[in-house]
Amino acid sequence: MYNPIHDEDELGAVYVDEAMRRYLSRQISGLGDPRQNDDEFAACLERVSGFLAKRGRLPDREATDPSEVRLGSWLQDQQSAEQRGVLCSERRSQLGELIGPGWAALG
Repeated sequence: MYNPIHDEDELGAVYVDEAMRRYLSRQISGLGDPRQNDDEFAACLERVSGFLAKRGRLPDREATDPSEVRLGSWLQDQQSAEQRGVLCSERRSQLGELIGPGWAALG
């Protein structure tokens, strides 16, 4: 059975997993689902992976090719989310595995 509660500290504060935290945050704030769902994120990550394998570099948002610009802009959005502290740990990990440590500072 799924249990989102991970731990409880000595004061009784309960810690939940990232998915539950995001769900509760949206419920409390009244905001809708995040702009990009997990399937869209995975698809963009796969396109960045293919680009990196084919060209040996990351996409540039200032390129002349529109598809490269979109990928470069998407990657910059992820870097910005990481720098603001709002990128979830799962996505941070996936980007780190693909690009390497320090990916958020690249650009």
